[in-house]
Amino acid sequence: MRLYLTRPRSSIKAVADYDMASKSFVVLKDSVISETIAYSEKFRGAKSIEKSRVGVVDGTRVIKDVPFKSASTAANFVTGASTNGLTAWKDENGKTLKAILAERQGNNE
Repeated sequence: MRLYLTRPRSSIKAVADYDMASKSFVVLKDSVISETIAYSEKFRGAKSIEKSRVGVVDGTRVIKDVPFKSASTAANFVTGASTNGLTAWKDENGKTLKAILAERQGNNE
């Protein structure tokens, strides 16, 4: 499933493929991500974002597909800050991943 994370004020335009079966994310090549990383006491993921960007980001552009195990980890990578992936990632109609998963779960009961 193709999902999008956009933040017009900071020029973020990321595209990811989400596999419902494995719950894995792949942030796709040519996505535009945040230039900055939020370093703060509350957000402990800054160092891991910094490490995960090495060799896969040129400035703000992702230069190769990057896999992640969760929506939030992928969103943190894109925004450079603590981000709820379930609400940040949306489909082409603007529906959040959280809403999509809730719908699917409702249909499976």
